[in-house]
Parts: sequence; C-alpha cells; structure tokens
Amino acid sequence: MNKRVTIRDILNTDEFRDFVVLAGDSALDKEVHSITIMDSPNPFPWSVGGEIVLSSGYIFKKHESEFEELIRKMSDAGIVALFIKLKRYFDYIPQNIIDLGNEIGFVIVSVPVEMSFVDVINPTLSKIINFQTEIIRKSEEILSDFTSLVMNEGDTLTIIKVISEILGEEICYYDMKLNEMYHCKSSCYKDRDFVHININQLLIEKESYRISMNNKIYGYIVFLGRKKGDIYKDEFNALAHANTALILDTQKKLSSMQIENRHKNEFVRDIITNNIRSKMEIEKRAQSFGWTFKETFRTLIVDIDNFKDEYIKMENTDEKRDVNNDLDDIRDNILSTAVRVVKSYFVDSVYVNLSDTAVFLIQNNREDKIDEILEKMSEEIRNTIGNKFDFTVSIGIGESQDDIINVYRSYKEAQMAIKIGRTIYNSNFSLHYKDLGVYRILYSIYQNEDVLSFCKSSIGKVLDYDGQYNTELFSSLQKIADCDWNLKIAAEELYIHYNTMKYRYKKIAEILDKDLNKTEVRTDISLALKIYKMSE
Repeated sequence: MNKRVTIRDILNTDEFRDFVVLAGDSALDKEVHSITIMDSPNPFPWSVGGEIVLSSGYIFKKHESEFEELIRKMSDAGIVALFIKLKRYFDYIPQNIIDLGNEIGFVIVSVPVEMSFVDVINPTLSKIINFQTEIIRKSEEILSDFTSLVMNEGDTLTIIKVISEILGEEICYYDMKLNEMYHCKSSCYKDRDFVHININQLLIEKESYRISMNNKIYGYIVFLGRKKGDIYKDEFNALAHANTALILDTQKKLSSMQIENRHKNEFVRDIITNNIRSKMEIEKRAQSFGWTFKETFRTLIVDIDNFKDEYIKMENTDEKRDVNNDLDDIRDNILSTAVRVVKSYFVDSVYVNLSDTAVFLIQNNREDKIDEILEKMSEEIRNTIGNKFDFTVSIGIGESQDDIINVYRSYKEAQMAIKIGRTIYNSNFSLHYKDLGVYRILYSIYQNEDVLSFCKSSIGKVLDYDGQYNTELFSSLQKIADCDWNLKIAAEELYIHYNTMKYRYKKIAEILDKDLNKTEVRTDISLALKIYKMSE
C-alpha cells in the first residue's frame, strides 16, 4: 500500500524536475498534508502540521536577522519544508541556514524564479487530492471485501489473510476471547504453538492495533515487521473494517461455544457431583463431545482468591454495574489463563467453570511422574496469573481414581485441600490432598458437636468480648498463633507497636483465664483456631 504522500513524492512530480534540495535530505520522507504561501513572519498559529510553505523570500529578506529563528519556529510548528525562490530576494541561502536545516531535519528547496506560485501549488494539491481519492476508493473496496466476508461467513483465517494482503504486511492476530493465535505471511494458519508466544512482549516491541468494542478488548493485530511507532492514516480504514469483521466472527463463535459449553459444563458437573450412576451413560455423553475417558483420573481445582469479597466491596458504589462487569471479564480471563496452561500440559483434560472456580479432570497414565508434573503446572498457573492480574489463585489437587465414575471422590478431596489450605496459607497456594496430614482428621470432625464445644470453650470468650466491646483481640490471637506465639513478629505483621501486642496478649489471657505460656494451652488454642477457621 502507498502509505502517504511525502516531500519526496512531491519533488518527483514532472513539473518540479528543476527544483533543488538545499537542506534536509534526511527528512524527505516526511508526510505532506497541504501547501500554503507564507506572507507574514508569523504563520505558526494556523499550522496544523505537515505543510509545505511556499515563499518568494521577501519575508526572510525583510527579517534576515531572524531567518534562523523563523526556520526553528516553522519546524517546531510541524511545517515540513520551505520552498523558496532564489535570484529574487536571495542569491543564495546562507550556510548557517543550510546547516540548521540538515541538523534539525527541515527540508529547504530552491524553486526556479520563473515559476509562478500557482504552478507550484496546483501540482502539489493534485498529488495530495489524488492520493486522498485513492484512499476513499480503497476504503470502499475494503468495506466491500469485509462485508462479503461477513455475509459469506468467512472464518478468522480468511479475515486475517485479507488484512495481510491489504496492508502488505506480515501480521499475527491474538484472539483474547478464544485464546488463539493466527499468523499470516505468504500463507495463513492457526498457530498451535501460541501458548509459548509471549504476546505481552510482542505488544511492547511491535506495532499493534487493538480489536475492541465498547471498551472491551477482543484481541490484537500485531505488525511483525514493524517496531513500535505510528500506524499510517490510510491503514486505519482497513483496520476499522477488520475490527468489525473480527468481532462479529468472534461473537458468532462465542455464541456457538456457549451453547456447547453449557452442555459440557452440565456433563462435567454431573460427573464431579456423582450425579451419574452408569459408566455407560458417561461414555455415551462423552462421545457426543469427542471425549474418550481411558486413563487414570484426578481432579484439580483452581480457585480465585478473595474474588467474592471484591463483589461485596462494590455493592454500594455508584458504578456498581460497570465495575461488576469489569470483574466478570477479569474472572473469565483468569480462568481462561488457567485453562490455557492446563491444556499445554494435559491436552485431553476437561473442565467446568463454577463461578470463580475452574475444576479440571486430568487423565494421565504416567503416575510415576504425575506429582512432579502437577507441581510444575500449578506453579506456572499461579505465577502466570499473579503476574498478569491483581488477583492470585489457590489450587487443590485430589488423589488419582482408576475409573471416571469414581472421580467425584477426587473432587471432594481437592475441595478439602482448598478449604484446609485457606486455614493454613490463606491464599496463593498449591496443596495436594495427600499432604494434608492431621488436617484430614480435623476436616472429618470439625462439625461434630463435641469438637465445636471444645472450640467454643477454648476461644469463644475472646470472640464474645470482641463482639461486645468492638475490639480486635481475636484477630490478634490468630496472628500470634500463626507466628508460632512470637509477639514481636505478630506485632510487625499487624503493623502495631510491640507494647500494644503485649497488652493484647495479657488481655486475652485474662479473658480466657488461662496461662498462655503453657504448651498444652497453646496447643488447644491453635487447634481451636484451625477448627474455627474451617467452620467459617
């Protein structure tokens, strides 16, 4: 594509063959928008950039002492070139002006004295107008191409190919909604290795165009052959039409996927909740989605930390709807990121999204290395999401099951790992059910009446005191226990003075009427705190 009209293009016009470039050779490829006559020493207020200024030289002769300053002001105002007649008011351009033009990249051109201004202006304007006319014609052609694509249900590859041909560029398109990458040069294809492409790095290094609608980003077209810089103005027509076509194509796919995903989600939900009684039913429903369940199975849960709390915070804000919509998009993108990483390790895994949680059924026959693989994958999920979003995720992993019909047991174990992990680590953790140790026993009894009675007798008085006097003794007790009963460390983590923490410690001991320095008392309280947190 012809990207723009430049000073070089203007000078290559037949009528200007006798024009001589005196300065600014390095700036001949600057874009030209118009040409005007300079009849005053102050043309700068009306300059919008990209003008060629045509002058007889009279203004510069009259203000010869200001010649250098005028050139600087013209350049600063965005004027790209001075076309000046010699042999009328100037026999030659002073060397200091030539040097200045070369230094700042400002083009100075000698115009034959016998040429009238009209003979210069008309060919220049014709060049610019013909270019703009070509842009309009090309825009209509592009619109027709993309309209035809949409009407004939052209797919993403076809759309990307048309864009590449129109722009004459090697491009790639990253579809954020569907986590897919398309690459187009001499041929176009879906890049199956897109998982390992650092799209964020590409967007930093290369020129790109955002595909969006109503402030929602659908993806990016990346110009692989260009460093960061401006997109040419005539390219915006093609890109704007491509924007519409790609969004329509994505929305069509999403609509179709939503229907299919609803059925897939219902199926996976039935499996993990033990709502299917027959293995034959599982196999039949799996076949309808092209799934084959043959290997051993285990469940992995990815849960977004504190996500529901963010919704609660927005309940009373004026922008509640907009903020919640943004949170929905963030949630979807976080879970999509988790899906992308899991699929890169276990391509045959299936999953279901349950609000702010993704549940994966992972099948693999490499049981000797599965724990190592799961640990590496879990770390990648947490790191990728933690670096990309203002949220973290916690991961629970159940034990292996030899039969898909029993995988609901692994799901319950993964749920237990998440729940107990919140008690131990609060957030941003990966925890296997097999590593829960004594917590597995606590989990099985924490709702027992005797256990709850023990919990109440151990820490209930502190809770009651906080409720009555609006104090923060219970949270301080939790922090002290978490810090292995080290008051100094607990004070630092709560950002309070050490003396304040000593006072609270003494007050808690008085309320409980217990000696908190005794090992058995601390053991009882620590256990009660864990049970309490599990029962929240």
